[in-house]
Amino acid sequence: MDNERGHRRRAGGERRVEVLRVAASVLAERGYDRTRFSDVASAAGVAVSTLQFYFGSRDDMLVAALHHSTEEEVRVMERCAAQEDGPWERLLRLLERGLASQPEQTWRMLLEFWYAAVRDPELRAHSADLQRRYRRPFVEAVHEGVRTGRFTTDQDPEDLVTVVLALLDGLVVPRLCAHDYVREAQVRVIAVDAVAGLLGVDRSTT
Repeated sequence: MDNERGHRRRAGGERRVEVLRVAASVLAERGYDRTRFSDVASAAGVAVSTLQFYFGSRDDMLVAALHHSTEEEVRVMERCAAQEDGPWERLLRLLERGLASQPEQTWRMLLEFWYAAVRDPELRAHSADLQRRYRRPFVEAVHEGVRTGRFTTDQDPEDLVTVVLALLDGLVVPRLCAHDYVREAQVRVIAVDAVAGLLGVDRSTT
């Protein structure tokens, strides 16, 4: 079975990657349970038989699409972290990315990923590895800030990052539901101030 999956991952090359992006887009719109081979085939302009050749089953296609999309999101966060040198500046860049009004499709895809990972063992294992990588730039920035004296906290950096990411993740649902109490600019100020407070950062000098 593993050899068969490896063969399918190699099949199609760049065209398969493009189909994965389309599949993620369809999944974000229709939801994990309602996305069919025919939906993705129609959106991608390929035959259902091509999708079966690339992926095997519908579930394998959706798992592959979620793998691909979430990997891309992690790489975006890693690039954000690499753009800044100082620990607070790096952390602020990461926060800005998480707080930004991203395309709704990205939020929908992440929500579908979490939903599917609760029930799918392969996705659940992937989600654990993905979360470790997603957290790493945050954790490294906090460690560096404490080590260099930029941050003052007695809390474990891992625990601090868990709280910070819970704050960011918790904003996804009300944003997707377009709840009118979510005021983006005000939420951003409060979130950044809250993280600065957790780390003992003097905002007047940053």
